[in-house]
Formats: sequence, C-alpha cells, structure tokens
Amino acid sequence: MTARFSLFPRGPVLRLHAIRVIVKGHRISALSTTRIRQNARSNCVSIMLKPSNSSKTVLQELTSDAIGEAGLFAGPVGRSNAAVILSSKQYASWLDDDAFVSRLLAPLRDAASQDTSPATELSILSAVVDGVPQNEVGSPRSGEGIAILRGSLDALLPGLWKTAESQLSSDGGGGGAQPSIEFHVPPIRDDSRPLQVTVPLANTIFNTGRSHTLFASRWQIGPGAQPRLVALVEKSSQVIVPGKLSAGASSVAVPLVPVTEARKIVTGLGNILRQVEIDGKPTPASKELEAVIPMLLQARAKESGEQPTGPTGVWALIYPEHVATSEKLQRVLQLSTSSSSQERKKAREVSECISKLLAAGCHIRRVLSGGGGWGLKQGLLSLDPQTRYSTPDQEDVESFIRSFNGEDSGAGIVTPGSYVQFLVAPSQSAAGESLLASEPEVDGDSTRVILGTQEAEVEAADFGDVDMTIDSELFGAVSNQGIYVVSRGDAADGGGVEHAVITTKIDSPNSFVVSDL
Repeated sequence: MTARFSLFPRGPVLRLHAIRVIVKGHRISALSTTRIRQNARSNCVSIMLKPSNSSKTVLQELTSDAIGEAGLFAGPVGRSNAAVILSSKQYASWLDDDAFVSRLLAPLRDAASQDTSPATELSILSAVVDGVPQNEVGSPRSGEGIAILRGSLDALLPGLWKTAESQLSSDGGGGGAQPSIEFHVPPIRDDSRPLQVTVPLANTIFNTGRSHTLFASRWQIGPGAQPRLVALVEKSSQVIVPGKLSAGASSVAVPLVPVTEARKIVTGLGNILRQVEIDGKPTPASKELEAVIPMLLQARAKESGEQPTGPTGVWALIYPEHVATSEKLQRVLQLSTSSSSQERKKAREVSECISKLLAAGCHIRRVLSGGGGWGLKQGLLSLDPQTRYSTPDQEDVESFIRSFNGEDSGAGIVTPGSYVQFLVAPSQSAAGESLLASEPEVDGDSTRVILGTQEAEVEAADFGDVDMTIDSELFGAVSNQGIYVVSRGDAADGGGVEHAVITTKIDSPNSFVVSDL
C-alpha cells in the first residue's frame, strides 16, 4: 500500500491506495507520501499511464482524487463550461466510450445535486495525438496518457459550434488534409506577438477505425442523473486558447548540435541550396557536411560502441543577413566535439538562443536530400519548403498571398546573402537531460502548456513500479511529424533589433514550445 495525499487536497487528509502513483504538483515529485501545497484548484491535469492500466482503474483514480473533490471537475459548471481532452493513441478508444466520459464528468453531477440551478451543458473537444509531454523538458521520452484542460467555452474553444465545415465524415474531410489543433499561446519572451502552434493529430486507423480522431461533444449535466451526451460533431481543426495571451510567456527548446559554422549563401533558388562561401570562395553546399558527418559518426561509435541504425538527420538554420551581422543576437558557430557531454552542451546553447533567433526571422529547415553529384548539380541540398500546415493546394495559395504581402515564401528560403548553419540531433547518450538551462518557477495558479515533437518510434517511458504519474499544472500534446510555429506582425525591442514574422516548422526530435500562463 502506498500512502499519499490527495492531488487537490482540501486539507491534509491522508489517503491509502493500492495503486502506486507519482504526483507532480507545483513542481514537487515524490513517491509514496507527498505533501502538496494547498492553493487554488488547477484548470488542467496531465496523466501519464502504463499500457496495463484499464479505463476502470484510471477512472477510479481520477474521480477520487485528481478530478474529484476539489479538482478539475469539482463544483458547478458555471463559467467553466468547456474542456479539452487529449489522448495518446494507446487510449484513443476511451474518447469514443460515452460511459467513460460520463463517469469522468460525474463530479459535476454531484455538484449539480447541491445546486438549485437547472441542468447545464458542458462542451468537450476530444482529440488523439501521438503523445503526452512530460514535465522534464528535453527528455527523449514522451508518454502514453491523457491531458485535460478546462475553461470557458468562448475563451478556450472559440467557434467550436459555429463552423459549418466542421461537420465532416470520419475520414477527416476533403483534400487529404490531416486534421490538426492550433494552440494560441503567449509570445516568446521579450517579444510582443502571440504564437500560433499547429499540432498535427495522430493516425488512429488501427485504434478507432478512423484515420484521425477529432470531435466536439455536448453533455448535459443535471442533478441526480449521469451526464448525458446530447450532440456530437466531427471536426477537421480547432483553435485552443489555454489562457490569457498577455499573462504569460513562451520559450522554444530545439536541442540540435551545430556541426558547421554559419556560412554565407552564395547561390541558391527556392528551397535548393547550391553554394556557400568558405574561406572567401564559393563551395558546393554539401561539401562540408560530406566531410563532417562521417567524422561525427565515427566519434560517436568510438565512445558508445554502437553503430547508427539509420541515416543521420540534418537541419539547416537559416540566418537573415541582418541577424548574422548583428552583435546583439547570439550565433551558434562552433563545431561540436566528439563527446556526448560536449554534444549536450552545444545542444543546450542552441536551445538557449533559438527563441531569440526565431523572433528575429531565422527559421529551421530539415535537409531532405542532396550531396554528391557533378557539374551544375554538384553539392546541391534540398531543404524542406514547408513552414505552415496545409494541403499542397492551400500552400500554393498561401505562398502567393505571402509573396504579395512581402512575407516569407519558398522563393526566398535560400536567398543569397543570408547565412546557413547545419545541425544534427544529439546522440542518444546526450539527449537524456533537460536542455533548458533553467526552468522558470510556476506558481500554484499557473498552467504550463508544452507542445512538441518526438521520434516516430519512441521507447515507452520507464515508470518502474509506478502505475501512473499525475501533474496538476501541465497540459499539452506531442507530434511525430513536427509542429508549426507562426507569429503575425512586426515588432522591435527597446534596442531597435527587428523582429520579423516567425514562420517555421520544427520537426527535430524532442523539441518543444513551452508556455507558462
């Protein structure tokens, strides 16, 4: 038996449960007895689960502690008449189970029985994502689990029931577009423009029979009866606003290791990089990579004794000319050394400065192909042209509009005069620690939203003998395909440094946008 305090305690009442749980409330993590600071109830909860957990076991735990009593669904519906429930693929079928959701909402029924007001309604957006983030930012392991966020319908889920095109078939709608959810989160620190972070949904064809899972449901909550489903509609996309955009800040963690110095782009067209300047001379774009990558792989193999199992992913960090020549903005130039500790150090340096670089107009592009060749094709590198999540037809139209407005488009990815630096993901032995030098403290009334990426094949999180972890301040989603980060408008800091429009796709493993609200 494991002694433990309630996650949302009304008082220090000791509870005993046979299930073993780690509770992470207000950045406190412990096994067995844990005292949680008593403060205002949270509006979110993130539950990491072992695959062996049944829905019955999870419901018993959640309704008794994390969501019941003084928790997420305690008290009358009131203004908090909406919720978002995100599930990883392992538990996708639970979202389709009306009985599961009804029992999840049972504390609202109990609160309604003590209220004289008539029955009320709660709107829920349900979606299946590739994973649920852990609080240890930069960890190579995301988790299977469920994340729940509650708030006001109009503020949290604007337009949930107003979009006619949301009534789609279960295959996700026309054009082959993969449904997604778009989060509006606070600006990057020292910037003024809120971010739009688009997270593609998981493929659930083998979990629910539908290619993707995203739907809105409306539940009637009344005294003396189980919460009842009264409406359901499939959706292709939805905006989620976790909190006030002016009340918090965001940071970006992209743990990549620089393997070349930043080189001036000499020639290129569209997303094709042809030549860079090395020692004052035009050089094939891939020449330096062709020499560095084998050396890096040999050094890693010598240290770990393991050979790589697949191709090494390479990303290009594009610096606009005004950023590359600015002394105020940090540039990551040094070649990574051969040890995992040095790789970790360099990856942390990139994560520390990437937010400022993105705000100044830099962008990250995966290298899709290239290298070798001869003649005019010698050393060409093809960079990923996608920065926004849309179908090819939509991208063509949006690219034209951006070009007309003077914004970023595929035609200007490798503009001569800009600079490019090549980076790789850190070795597995270097990727296990947090890659943010310091995490800001979050007070008891705050919500942390983590939106990020993971590799397609992720080893399950090791809970040891613990069946689940519960974090009362965390909400978020993780995608195997990457996330899309956009900001609108121009701004400048007090020193006159220009802040360009942010439009970048982040698909390097274990990268995150972290927002404290």
